[in-house]
Amino acid sequence: MLAVLIAQLSDPHIRLDDEASQPALARAAERVAALQPDAVLLTGDIADTGDPEEYEIAARLLAPIQAPIYTTAGNHDRYDERQQYVAEVGNVRILMCDTSQPGRDDGALDVEWLEAQIVPAVPTIIAMHHPPVQMGLPWLDEIGLPQHQRAALAALVDANPQVVRVVAGHVHRASHATLGGCAVVTCAATNVQAELDFETSAVALAPDEPPSFLVHAFLDSGQVITHVQPV
Repeated sequence: MLAVLIAQLSDPHIRLDDEASQPALARAAERVAALQPDAVLLTGDIADTGDPEEYEIAARLLAPIQAPIYTTAGNHDRYDERQQYVAEVGNVRILMCDTSQPGRDDGALDVEWLEAQIVPAVPTIIAMHHPPVQMGLPWLDEIGLPQHQRAALAALVDANPQVVRVVAGHVHRASHATLGGCAVVTCAATNVQAELDFETSAVALAPDEPPSFLVHAFLDSGQVITHVQPV
C-alpha cells in the first residue's frame, strides 16, 4: 500500500516574453494535481531571469496543486533569502538544499548543514538543484558541484542509509546514478530538455523531446519507487 506520494517538478524557467514556458508549467501542474500527491518538490530555476513577475506567474500556474510545494533555488533564480530548510511529509524528512551561488551558474553544497539535519532511522530525501554526480555531458558538468563536495556527500549518505533518495534538477533530463550507495535521480524540465550529447561543450537543447516530472512513491513495505511521468 502507498504511504507517501511526493511529486517533483523542475526547471520551468518561466519567462515573460515566450509562448512555451508558461503553458508547459500549466500542463505539468494539471497532471501533478490529478495525482493528489502529499507534497511537491520544485527543484529550482523557477524563473528564467529572476524577475519577481516570473515568480508570480509560476505561483498562479501551480495553484491547481492542493499539496504543499517546497521550492529551492537554481542558478537562474534570484531570492533575497537562502532557500534551505527542512520539511516533514508524513514519516518522510525532506532536506531542501540551496546550491545556488549569486552571479554564477555552478553550484555549491553545504554538506555540514546537511549532516546536522539528518535524523537516525527517519526516511529522508535530500533535494537540490545541481546534481551531486557528473552527467557525462560536458557543458552541464562544467556548471555542476565541485568534486570535494560530491565526495563529502557520498560519505554522508553512505553512513546514513535512511537517506533513500538524492533528487535534483538543473540538467533538463531524467537520469539515475548512485552516490555512496544511495540512488540519485534528476528531474527533467517542464520546459525545454537538454540533448543527450556526450561531446559538445556548448549548450545543447532538444526542443522536440517531451517534458516529464518524477513521482517518488513510499510504500508501506518500506520500499521507495521513483516513476518518470511524461507530460
